[in-house]
Amino acid sequence: MAPPLVSIIVPAYNSGRYLGETLDSALRQTYPHREIIVVDDGSTDQTSQRVEPYRTAVTYIRQERAGVGAARNRGLRAARGDYVALLDHDDLWLPEKLEIQVEVAERHPETGMVVCDGVQFDGETMLAPHLFPGRLLDELARSSDGELTRNLYRDLVRGNMISCPAQTLIRRRVVDELGPLTTIRYEAADFDYYLRVARDHPVTLHRHSLVRWRYLPSSRSGPAEHRQFQWALMTVPVLRRQQRLCRDEDRPFVTSVVRAFIRQRARAAYHYGRLDDTAYARSVLRRLVRYTPLDMKVLAYLAAVWLPAGLIDFVAQRTRRLRERR
Repeated sequence: MAPPLVSIIVPAYNSGRYLGETLDSALRQTYPHREIIVVDDGSTDQTSQRVEPYRTAVTYIRQERAGVGAARNRGLRAARGDYVALLDHDDLWLPEKLEIQVEVAERHPETGMVVCDGVQFDGETMLAPHLFPGRLLDELARSSDGELTRNLYRDLVRGNMISCPAQTLIRRRVVDELGPLTTIRYEAADFDYYLRVARDHPVTLHRHSLVRWRYLPSSRSGPAEHRQFQWALMTVPVLRRQQRLCRDEDRPFVTSVVRAFIRQRARAAYHYGRLDDTAYARSVLRRLVRYTPLDMKVLAYLAAVWLPAGLIDFVAQRTRRLRERR
């Protein structure tokens, strides 16, 4: 029997600066049974010229500008593999990434997606030694083989522990079952896809560090100081959609998480506005209010960020004194 074929899908938009390094990392994989599909999403820079030296090793597809979700979908339609590996144009893999993940996936035929660890970097600087959150690292450390296979749906609803698509390997039958990624702009299409996988299939996590996730302040997530808010604004519509698409037994849980998540982000935006950038905080709060217009707590944070800080402090002090007297 022939070894499984892995289809590597690389969406590219104005990616000339980093694309060569990314393709080199894909071509250096120790797992030889692979195809690389680059989808140029209407680039206006030197992306096509940067791909030219690789044309004998990759399939190059160009389309009109339609967004990263549409680019990945175009790549999926062209893919012939038994597995799909998503690799953004500026991220990198260690050479053994595919070899290890295919071996893990073959040992777990029940799993829909395999996810590894990695690091975040900026040039020569390592920004984070792990991509998995601490609680997940602790679980993996306690497991005998450094792997966890389970229903991950509620864990993902609580918070996305997959930092970038480059960490994943997805079984092709699951891709065919799920259909295309969402193409709605300004949504977390990756997170939406992970939730759809995890809703119906177990997910396998393993502790191997195989991915280098590049920090770029020019990305859709923006600079570091804005990322928690940009991620929230891209995540909320995905979670709200899950309130309709989740299993009936999960709906109260998802609804509760969505409400708490929006309130937490609203509170964080209010404090960010007081300490750093009021105009940006107001724009974030206005968008959060659109997602939950009847939530009085979120409305209160929006109203408060427009009021003078002295007035807010005065009201808070009076409120504390009234509570102390009771």
